[in-house]
Amino acid sequence: MNPELLMAVNNGDHKHLRRLLGGEDQVASPATATAAGIVVNIDHHSTVSSAILQGVTPDGDSALHAVAASGDGDRYLESAKVIYGKAGHLLGARNTGGSTPLHRAARAGNSQMLSLLIELARADGTSRVETILRTQNGVGETALHEAIRGDHASAVDVLMTADPCLARHHLVSAASPLFLAVSLCRYGMAQKLYERDNQLSYSGPGGQNALHAAVLRNKDMVELLIGWNTQLTKQRDQYGNTPLHFALSVLERHPHGMLPIYAVPVIKGKDITTLLNIEEPPLELTRQLLEADALSAYEPDKKGSFPIHIAASSNRLSAIIILVTRYPGCASLRDADGRTFLHIAVKKKRFDIVWYVCQTPMFTSILNTQDNEGNSALHLAVETGNLWTFACLFVNKHIDLNLLNNKQHTPREVSISSIPTGLYCFLNSRILIQEALMSANATCDICRRDDDVEEEHNPKLQAANEEKGSKVVSDSTQFLSFGIVLVITMAFGATFALPGGYKADEGTPALARTKQFQGFLMANALAFLCSTVAIISLSFAGTPTVELLMRYTQYNLSIFLALNALGSLVVAFIIALYVMITPVAAITFIAVIVKKKDYSAQKQMRVYGRMYSVIHS
Repeated sequence: MNPELLMAVNNGDHKHLRRLLGGEDQVASPATATAAGIVVNIDHHSTVSSAILQGVTPDGDSALHAVAASGDGDRYLESAKVIYGKAGHLLGARNTGGSTPLHRAARAGNSQMLSLLIELARADGTSRVETILRTQNGVGETALHEAIRGDHASAVDVLMTADPCLARHHLVSAASPLFLAVSLCRYGMAQKLYERDNQLSYSGPGGQNALHAAVLRNKDMVELLIGWNTQLTKQRDQYGNTPLHFALSVLERHPHGMLPIYAVPVIKGKDITTLLNIEEPPLELTRQLLEADALSAYEPDKKGSFPIHIAASSNRLSAIIILVTRYPGCASLRDADGRTFLHIAVKKKRFDIVWYVCQTPMFTSILNTQDNEGNSALHLAVETGNLWTFACLFVNKHIDLNLLNNKQHTPREVSISSIPTGLYCFLNSRILIQEALMSANATCDICRRDDDVEEEHNPKLQAANEEKGSKVVSDSTQFLSFGIVLVITMAFGATFALPGGYKADEGTPALARTKQFQGFLMANALAFLCSTVAIISLSFAGTPTVELLMRYTQYNLSIFLALNALGSLVVAFIIALYVMITPVAAITFIAVIVKKKDYSAQKQMRVYGRMYSVIHS
């Protein structure tokens, strides 16, 4: 585009624009008046715009596009008239994105410019107005979409006044104006559209409708949409999801505790969990949708998942309670894989839901239900390795510990095969799960028990596992050695900084004859001895030339000695504190100890109470 022309239209300099365009060899006809009384000089001699108006910007905007987006004042309106008079066909011209000047004016919120362009089109007949207004850009949106996206209420009024049925028109695969308004939380705009045309389109991309968007945005909008059209609750998207599926898919978050988070764990594709987003999704949405369409509770998506499966996947316990209370039959519904909502909850590690199922008698019939692969909920709990969900199922008296799946594996066999070769902490969840099954005498597969494991038939696999185990031990010894060396340093330092000090004339400990002081020396000496032996043992464990099984043994021995050294050092500290404080503030010392024990006891009682309620309920 000519730079001089672009500057003129952007600034609304209609006088300079007239001079610029008047320099062309054009034969202008007398002024013609439109229906609204707008006078436009129309050049009938040229059906194609003059050469200067043929130019476009890099994104394909014509001069009329540019002036329509630049402003809404009188000088811009006059500039638009000048351009239209010279090249009327630019009113329907498209840029590289498929947008017309109406799209650009609506996006900028220039309502007066919109009115002018509509009146200019009306001069060519009513059909011309409808054609211009309903023209879709490259993504299937009209100028009304642009006005809604920009939240320009006055522009929406102008467009809907010119074409009351405009909210019905959009590309089939694109969002309707109402869907766009709801998805952008423009609720006032949505109501305005419905008031203008109660037969407007509700559809959105991917087979969705406005209710699909509303359940993820605002419950008040859900109530309005259901009131306008109750059939929206029955419509499915391209994947078979109803609005109820969407409403139940909102993940229920729980507070992480009172401690602040300095290192935030992030899983790609999932929201982070902080103090700012621990609100429970509103249950009113679930109630509203079920009241509007009770059958939606029994509508599966194309993968066979019912709403109760979606609720279990999203940890929506409160929604599950509503579903099974209103429709008890939902509890036994299975998806395409033959899984109940309990299977889904276990697979997703939803402890609250698993605990609720195990505590509620009405769910007894689904506790041992097997999916298409023969796996019960206990099989999946063992496979996922989550100790808490496993514990809920394990302590339930109705759970069968010896069910065989289609591979003829019992839960205990699954626990054996799910732990790779290596070195693990004794508090590892999978280790504890296997020990629990062994203690309950859960059975293994029905096969010979002397069969060799796979790696003994595969030297390469055996060598790879040994190399992996060696690396684990080497890495672990580095971190453990730091702690042990610290204990040695503290015990060594305490030997020469004795409580009570020394006798000035003899150079001996002042409290050498007291039993408390002797206890301090014994505890400190034991801490020093154990930590010294532990560091020696740890040196063997970290040496690659030592046989791997011997390294495992030395590593375990070093941990045992390190724990004893740490315990002895704590005892030595308490005795030293007692020796120094008791003579001057015995009551204070006793109060501190009692308070500490009382706090620890209360904390332990809460933990034990929680465990007791899970085990004996």
